[in-house]
Amino acid sequence: MEHWRVTPWQVGSLVTLFCLGSGICHAEQANAEDSGTDYEFDNNFIVGSQQQASMKRFDALAFKPGTYSVDVYTNESWKGRYDVDVKRSADGKPQICYTAEMLQNFGLSPERLDSTKTDDEKFCGTLSQWNSEPSLKDTFSASTMRLDFSVPQRLMDGSSNGYIPPQFWDEGITALNLGYMANYYNIMKSDSNDKGASAYLGVNAGFSSNGWLLRHSGNYTWDENSGENKWNSNQTYLQRPIAAMKSILTMGQFSTNGTFFDAISLLGLDLHTDDLMYPDSMRSYAPVVNGVAQTNALVTVRQDGNIIYQTTVTPGPFSLTDVYPSGTGNDLIVTLQEADGRTSTWSIPYDSVVQLLHPDMSLYGIAAGQVDEDGLKDKPTIGQGSFQYGLNNTFTLYSALTGFNDYQTGQVGVGINTGYGALGLDVTQAKTKLPSATTSGQEYRATFSRMFGASQTSMNIQGWVNNSDNYYSLRDAIYARDDEMRGTTSTNIRQKSGVSFSINQQLPETWGMLYLNGSITRYWHYSGKEEQYSLGYSNSWGRLSWSLTFQRSYSNENETNDDNGTTSSRRKKEDLVFLSFSYPLFQGEDSSATLSSNTQFKDSSFDRSQLGVNGSVGQDHALTWGVNANTDKDGNYTTGVNGGYISPWTALSGSYTYGRSYQQAAASAEGSVVVHSGGVTLTPETGTTLALVEAKDAKGAAIMGAPTWFDNQGYAVLSSLQPYRVNNIEIDPKGANEDVQFSSTEARTVPYEGSVVKVVFNTRREKTRVFVARQSNGTPLPFGSEITDGRGKSLGFVGQGSTFYITGENVKNAWVRWDGGQCQVILPISGSQQLRCL
Repeated sequence: MEHWRVTPWQVGSLVTLFCLGSGICHAEQANAEDSGTDYEFDNNFIVGSQQQASMKRFDALAFKPGTYSVDVYTNESWKGRYDVDVKRSADGKPQICYTAEMLQNFGLSPERLDSTKTDDEKFCGTLSQWNSEPSLKDTFSASTMRLDFSVPQRLMDGSSNGYIPPQFWDEGITALNLGYMANYYNIMKSDSNDKGASAYLGVNAGFSSNGWLLRHSGNYTWDENSGENKWNSNQTYLQRPIAAMKSILTMGQFSTNGTFFDAISLLGLDLHTDDLMYPDSMRSYAPVVNGVAQTNALVTVRQDGNIIYQTTVTPGPFSLTDVYPSGTGNDLIVTLQEADGRTSTWSIPYDSVVQLLHPDMSLYGIAAGQVDEDGLKDKPTIGQGSFQYGLNNTFTLYSALTGFNDYQTGQVGVGINTGYGALGLDVTQAKTKLPSATTSGQEYRATFSRMFGASQTSMNIQGWVNNSDNYYSLRDAIYARDDEMRGTTSTNIRQKSGVSFSINQQLPETWGMLYLNGSITRYWHYSGKEEQYSLGYSNSWGRLSWSLTFQRSYSNENETNDDNGTTSSRRKKEDLVFLSFSYPLFQGEDSSATLSSNTQFKDSSFDRSQLGVNGSVGQDHALTWGVNANTDKDGNYTTGVNGGYISPWTALSGSYTYGRSYQQAAASAEGSVVVHSGGVTLTPETGTTLALVEAKDAKGAAIMGAPTWFDNQGYAVLSSLQPYRVNNIEIDPKGANEDVQFSSTEARTVPYEGSVVKVVFNTRREKTRVFVARQSNGTPLPFGSEITDGRGKSLGFVGQGSTFYITGENVKNAWVRWDGGQCQVILPISGSQQLRCL
């Protein structure tokens, strides 16, 4: 029995030929999975002919030693494109020599493979020389230019999960990304002469080139009633990612992030850590598991009774940095099983709040500039700085400073991973110099987060208190100082204390979800307090989904006595109840419709109700529609319709409502315009990080998973890419001309944030003709025989039933060759003809 190892691409070619000959396959071309896997091909499975072509040409081991530029995959995760030297081993198989640096780049841990070899920086060995683990494998494919690693989890470098080295980040092309959102709204009242038309145009534009980004966001507003129309500039800045520092530099008009102090619009400079550039394992808090093993021991980590991590450690101290807890927030239970069967168990508290960082992870930020907010007469120049550091599994430390000439404030805090939840504590000291007085005060803040895994209850609480009315936050100080310099009385009401909480409860089995939210806020020199509470429950019964929400709020209203002119405060309570139902009427591949109902009660009485049907039709549900009817407690009835359409160029929507005393109409458009060296491309999608996908002659083809299609120039835009992460892009060629051939339909990119990366799919436009030919004696051509043109260029292979296909109309003669024979066939212009091979 003769066996040959063939690659997936070669298998795909033969499968396609079999499909064409047998007629039992779908119309779509069969594609073998491009995974680098090798297959065995058995000649004895080829039946129906006494003659068989040799399968040696499909041998996957046929390669030439040398340097190959290959895509590296570790456990099916792309790690980048690298140059590797491939040699031939004694048994004729590909052999690659790996250094510790190479393995680290590929996502493997050299220390876990063999810690003794990492001491020699010059050591280079095959994978089996690094570690003889049977399940550890590397597979090289010369035909697909791919190197695959199959690696047990315990031999992986956990710190690299989800991470691509900076040398593979794509700065993108020179391009302008102009995102827009336009809206027109008009309400016409029959009992009033008020004009109700207004318009809005929001713009988010970014020009990127060579890693630099110039961004502007702003909006134009127009109001017919007031006659006001103006352009508002929100942000205009120049930005540059700095990969070596894992930071991002911003210069111009921007807003501070508001993590430690009030977010303020500045005209200046900002430099801060961009945690998107870090591996996923470093971006979120995860404890480090430390211990000491006496023998070659098995370490098992459980959470909620489930094993989430397991590895083998050598004798001595160990530190596991790649343990990723689930979101339940329950403690980690670590079991160390020694080689002699002895076990020891201990727990590691786990909960996470915003302040907690991975051990040894640090974040910094500095900013300086002039305050740039509307309405201020005096705009001071301020500076800010912050630093956070994950000290260990238990503590994360952080501090921050900000201020200007007449205001200075500092904050210190700690995040604590306790055995009962995650706790954050900080104190802020502020000194404020106003024209009338100099004051100082403190604010104390605490946050707590806990997830009770057994009951599936999550709890978050935050509280703060100012020790006196002498404490001013950054924004309070800026506006209070400006008011006094103007000689006006400040209308800014400053908070004295507050607490907010949220509790979410997943009920057992099919009992639904319950939640409770609330907040209480007190203000200086303002009697009473503001309170808001919300209690909600949601569930489903069959296809029917429903929810019930109760809201209560307390506020203070000032009342003036007409007799003596005195002002008093009155406590006001308001109760709202919302009842909602949703039922899908039908759900098809290209259409759907859902019936919904919403009813509101106010202070124990009916307030208003709405009944509607919404649906979608067309490819990818591009066309949406809806009708609704509304009524309220006063007997007012309204009816409305709405619709939307996602075209290849923009997303359109509109609505119309008719009521007893008014009519309302609105229309909007949303999308992006991308200007690049190849022209102008329109898309209904918006986003700051884009891929400009080029596939010439691919008009009508779509990008999988996105409402975007290729235009006449062969361009499409995919938005909302993940920066510094692998983004897979796949083309659905179904809508393209059948004569367009794609060299591949999948690609990947790792973009910088805010960039426009170009992804090119090579295509050719050639007509494919299908022929059936027999030898001069009437017998079928041997299956798998190679077909060439007059210059010896391979055109394909003979398939099942003596069928073959030829791509290109210029090929007029073909030669069919097999072991021990050959013949020539003259090809007519049209296919599907019975021919003789002479």
